[in-house]
Amino acid sequence: MNLGKLAKFKWIDGLLFLGILLVIAGIGMNFKDSFWEKAEVKLTTKNVSPTVTVVVQSNSKVMIDVAGEVIKPGVYELNNGDRVNDALVAAGGLSAKADRDWVEKNLNKAEKLVDGQKIFIPKVGEILGDSVASRDVLQNVSTNTGTKIVRINTATLEQLDTLSGVGPSIAQKIIDYRTANGGFKDINELKLVSGIGDKLFEKIKDDVAL
Repeated sequence: MNLGKLAKFKWIDGLLFLGILLVIAGIGMNFKDSFWEKAEVKLTTKNVSPTVTVVVQSNSKVMIDVAGEVIKPGVYELNNGDRVNDALVAAGGLSAKADRDWVEKNLNKAEKLVDGQKIFIPKVGEILGDSVASRDVLQNVSTNTGTKIVRINTATLEQLDTLSGVGPSIAQKIIDYRTANGGFKDINELKLVSGIGDKLFEKIKDDVAL
């Protein structure tokens, strides 16, 4: 073999060796890139925090019984958060016979409605739970002994406050109870009012009436 052919074979061998090196280097780079991509995916997956969605369901409606002297008495479905005034509007408003003076003194129109609540509007000359011939008996009346009797179905907060042991807070609870329940049917119902126990009831029972 002459020197020219020998040089030619060495040159070809050199190219083949260089090609093999490049292939090996390329495989190495691809493996490196793939390794870091997988590592990044693992790190990203590990750092992801699951999102928990909590769905809170609430009753958005309340059922209210509006009775007495309103245009359209009945049971109404109103929105949760509506006020007593909204219930009166739904019932068509007060009738011509409604005791508007009683409403202004005793009914809190801004009070939020409670599911199952009853609102009763008396007519003029009517005590809740009893009928009377004269409006004079709607006010506190005196007995023969001079002791004033407080009528718990019609007395104002100030009048209820005059009862021994009953302050403004309990007086308001008495008004709230009679408004929600259509008045007291028996004076013993006072014991159902929050804040009035047996001891306080015994103290005031002779000074109250329906």
